[in-house]
Amino acid sequence: MPELRCPLNLTAEKQPDSAAVITPTGTTTFAELEQLVHISAINLKERGVARNSHVAVLGENSLDYYVLLLALLRIGAIFCALNHRWPKRAVKNALNSLDCPILIFTKEKTKSLGESLITEWQSKDIVPRELKKIRLRSEPVVNLDHPTAIIFTSGSCTQPKAALLSYGNFYYNAISANKFIPFTEHDRWLLSLPLCHVGGLGILFRSIIGGGAVVIPDSKQETADSINNFEISHTSFVPTQFHRLINSGQLDSLNNYPTVILGGAPAAAELIKQGLKAGFKIYTTYGLTEMASQVTIGKADNHGHSGSLLKHRQLKIADDGEILVKGKTLFLGYVENDVAELPLDDQGWFHTSDIGKIDKKGRLTFLGRKDNMLISGGENIFPEEIESYLMQLSYVESAIVVGIKDKEFGERPVAFVKCVNELGFDQFTDRLKTELGKNLPRYKIPVEFLNWPEQAVNGSLKPDRQKLSRLAQKEQQAKQP
Repeated sequence: MPELRCPLNLTAEKQPDSAAVITPTGTTTFAELEQLVHISAINLKERGVARNSHVAVLGENSLDYYVLLLALLRIGAIFCALNHRWPKRAVKNALNSLDCPILIFTKEKTKSLGESLITEWQSKDIVPRELKKIRLRSEPVVNLDHPTAIIFTSGSCTQPKAALLSYGNFYYNAISANKFIPFTEHDRWLLSLPLCHVGGLGILFRSIIGGGAVVIPDSKQETADSINNFEISHTSFVPTQFHRLINSGQLDSLNNYPTVILGGAPAAAELIKQGLKAGFKIYTTYGLTEMASQVTIGKADNHGHSGSLLKHRQLKIADDGEILVKGKTLFLGYVENDVAELPLDDQGWFHTSDIGKIDKKGRLTFLGRKDNMLISGGENIFPEEIESYLMQLSYVESAIVVGIKDKEFGERPVAFVKCVNELGFDQFTDRLKTELGKNLPRYKIPVEFLNWPEQAVNGSLKPDRQKLSRLAQKEQQAKQP
């Protein structure tokens, strides 16, 4: 099994005094981070955590979360990432499905799950509050093939799956990403994505390998303020986050315009145009949990592509348009009943269920999800295409298109739309249809536009389409006589 020296330990030796993690309360250097991780790993071992132990961490991004994750990796335990937005029942179900007996809370006031079979710890009892200089007996090593983390897929359209990834998956993702966009000791990356997702974890690995600092902002602070206060050089956003920043009215107050990596969903051409005009250096990317984040990346332009293939990955388009991937960043499989199964075809390709195309320059364009596709009157409709045109309108902040059942056509598209001002939603309906009619055939224009359902979305960056489809169907039925 291939082994290498622990990247954190190596970076701590090369640049001990460089900032590794920056929070509103202070800066932690790489030497200090190494000590925190080492001591936390000892504390975990003393509590019985061993190699291959399943340990879950629950909480928002924080220094404690960061240290716990790295300490678990140091031991060789398997980190189970749970979303702090989940209700208790979902957390319990996840722990039971993963055979995970240990849960660590990073917030002291978090209530107990009340589950007798699960041991609950507080991060404050594991992560030291005062540093002790402990000399390492030997240089820690990591095994690239060793299972490292279980990350749940976004579940934007289906039930989330538990994806098992190796250290090597994250390592090869980070070194190729850093080669394309360097992240060195003079750089600062704003951690605007949660560490329970591969997008957030990818930033962590780029830091410990490249030597740049990860900035963990106050969750209540405006993004523009965080960029200014921490002199941010790099950011990762999903289009929704970047849209909010662009329309925050605070762009003129920025001291600098950092590099922006847009992923997680297709970005509207108008959003990219506004960002480039403002002064941001924008890169668009395509990735997925099963490939440890990025697969392609490229400089943003008006063509709507997601860039070209990164090193250590392979990609091709199947006859039906589906995106197929494989390579050193491909995950170990989906975990079910403590067994990981990797669903590949006979040629070793993983089928992403995403639809795309590759242009003459080798750049990928993501068109939509196979399982999002609607068939209306025999015509194939990808909701993402309609959403892209809606998001180009200056008065639209968010848009999600779903299908509802229809006796005549089989399915028809319905759009949930959030407008940026408070002049009233109803007046925009005719305008939305007119604007979409300039670019789309009639069968792709939503039969109805509904108000954005804040309660149903609940702050998620990737709303549950199935849930929204049921909501749209219910509203439609309520209007029928």
